[in-house]
Amino acid sequence: MSQAKTLFRAITILSIVLITEPLLKVLVLKTQTGLEWSLIWSNIMENSQSFSRFFLFWLISPLTGLLLLTYSNFAYGLYFMFSLFKFYQLLTFTPYSWPYMTKYPHASVILFEVFNLVMFLYLFYPLIQRFILSRYMRKYWDARGRTECSIKGYLFHEGDSEVRIGTIENISSGGVSFVIEKGPQPFKKGKLSFIDPQGTPLSFDVLAKSQRESGTKVTIGFEFLNLAPKDKIYLRTLTQSGQGVHQQVQSKI
Repeated sequence: MSQAKTLFRAITILSIVLITEPLLKVLVLKTQTGLEWSLIWSNIMENSQSFSRFFLFWLISPLTGLLLLTYSNFAYGLYFMFSLFKFYQLLTFTPYSWPYMTKYPHASVILFEVFNLVMFLYLFYPLIQRFILSRYMRKYWDARGRTECSIKGYLFHEGDSEVRIGTIENISSGGVSFVIEKGPQPFKKGKLSFIDPQGTPLSFDVLAKSQRESGTKVTIGFEFLNLAPKDKIYLRTLTQSGQGVHQQVQSKI
């Protein structure tokens, strides 16, 4: 759980930096040139008449930062493309170009890109590890974020006063595959509780999306509902930790 908290804080800090980046660039321009504020704003407004320059200066970083606060896969993908674009801008820097007007990239730009690179590697290291640094590279299903496990779970089914005990056989950031004895009625919606590898009790609202019967057992594909941002971060860290998580979970049962 501590890893999820650290990741949550890291994304929050990164988002704040991205949202405030245009103002930071204005401060750099003021510090570097020593011009009056009126001249600086006049220069900024003049160069912002082009939509592309306006978008790149004022909008691209804040929009990326705001989307990161949704803690969604789409936001992470956008941040990946944003990072590549910023790196491309640094490589193709034109001397004395707006807004820095210097022969070489300003030190603040380089520091920002170093910070951005560190955060990028931190956020995407679990994926890099699974695709490149481990044998899970050969297992696409695992690599995209579904982890095989054997976790005891407790299902509080809507409309059923009895608590049903079963086994989570795999888990992803969006749901679980839950094996349980057949019940008197089809499973639809309820709450699933279990204990994570660190011993923390967890509980999620779930919706049954698929059911497959085998003898006296039924395997239910549950989708997580109403996930809070911290829940999304935690599930991401859990499902990207690979075989180590599986071994920890097995030791808890």
